[in-house]
Amino acid sequence: MSLSIAGALPVGEGALLGGDDFVCSTSETLIAAIEKCLDNGLGTCLIVGDKSHLVGRISLDDLGKAVLEGALLNPTLGQHIEKFAHRLHNESGVDKDILRPVLDGSGKLIGVTIDRSSQRIQVARPDMSHREFRSVLDAFLSSWISSKGPYVEKFEQEFRAFIDTRHGIAVSNGTVALHLALVALGVGPGDEVIVPDLTFAATINAVLYCGATPVIVDVDRHTWCLSLAGVSQACTPRTKAVIPVHLYGRPAEIGPITAFAAKRGIAVIEDCAEAHGATYDGRPVGQFGDVSCFSFYANKIVTTGEGGMCLTNSDELAASIRQLRDHGMTPNRSYWHERVGYNYRITNLQAAIGYSQLWRIEDTLKRNQQIADTYRDALEGIAGVRLPPAMDSTCRPVVWLASAQVPAAKRDRLLVAAQEAGIEMRPFFHSLSTLPPYEKYARLCPNSLELAATGINLPTSRAVDDQVVDRIVQVFRNVLG
Repeated sequence: MSLSIAGALPVGEGALLGGDDFVCSTSETLIAAIEKCLDNGLGTCLIVGDKSHLVGRISLDDLGKAVLEGALLNPTLGQHIEKFAHRLHNESGVDKDILRPVLDGSGKLIGVTIDRSSQRIQVARPDMSHREFRSVLDAFLSSWISSKGPYVEKFEQEFRAFIDTRHGIAVSNGTVALHLALVALGVGPGDEVIVPDLTFAATINAVLYCGATPVIVDVDRHTWCLSLAGVSQACTPRTKAVIPVHLYGRPAEIGPITAFAAKRGIAVIEDCAEAHGATYDGRPVGQFGDVSCFSFYANKIVTTGEGGMCLTNSDELAASIRQLRDHGMTPNRSYWHERVGYNYRITNLQAAIGYSQLWRIEDTLKRNQQIADTYRDALEGIAGVRLPPAMDSTCRPVVWLASAQVPAAKRDRLLVAAQEAGIEMRPFFHSLSTLPPYEKYARLCPNSLELAATGINLPTSRAVDDQVVDRIVQVFRNVLG
């Protein structure tokens, strides 16, 4: 069946594009419908019967409920069509779904349009496809659903190869990755660890877990990250480690920082939670530190729902982190604990998702960059809007969440107006020095304070198209003038 699809533009505008990824026939299976709803990015499909007449609509929510009720025992859509036919229209008879049918006079489906004019848009959303679905099913059916199973090793091998390090150790989240790195490097009471003032709290929390003293340093106004100058000025004889954070996908001055740290005998732990695929001086971030730590939380570039990984080129550190991750047990002697460890393991089910996500990471990075470029073109010229500063040729940032800066006095009003328009935006992280748990370590950090007061993150996912950008631009114009 050949259909026309109007996508990424308001209904009735723009050229129609060919395709039928948004349509299932009654003869198709529920599994096929699930995969099509995942792959088209809308989570929904129209259903046609004989002679391509529209007979229903199905969503991933509908399919989930049907599976719970045992529908896979009667696998074709036609055997359950009565459950889906009512979803063509709401009670008022007006179609408010994102996916709209285009019918001829006989009720035959001849095209579809995508209308996001009233869709609620999240700032980020996990992007799942049939690959992740099949891998999770495979892992589930294998009965390896805990921390043992082939996908854990596959994910470790694929991700360490992506960054090009010798070892990858998958863990339960990005925060524990930082904690394990610090413990493996011997950081403890009496030691100081340099952290940026503008970062998510996990960075400083991991230092405090070890009983060490965090030394907060202001970020560079241009890169939004730690600089060599800031690190060198903060060093003392007690400095044991530094944690440069590649904030919002923007590389810190990691080459010079690691060179300086090496001369001083200071360990470097890269916090790459938001920077999968970014590079510095032609090398992926994550290659530079003694240990680098990644997060695979649901809103990250690669996700496992919850998850993280430690990467290192050191055989000794890798062995230590693996042992610490698994209760401190000796690998070749069952239940023999040589040190106090932690239960920081990832599950085979989570690793199955991450393994499949890696197949699409280049497409995800390209899509996010295109979204950021579209925002840049659309928001330029609006009073008070500042887009992220271009980085020099040494750095190749990636887009985790598209960002902008707006006048501090109007930032909260903009967030409220966006929420009222059905669009979620997020402020930047708070300066660590302004947060109650870290008052003892607070420093005067004007760059971090300014960024925290003015920064805003915009929706960055497959849901963002020209219609969504137009809605966001209108919010900006209404608030900023």
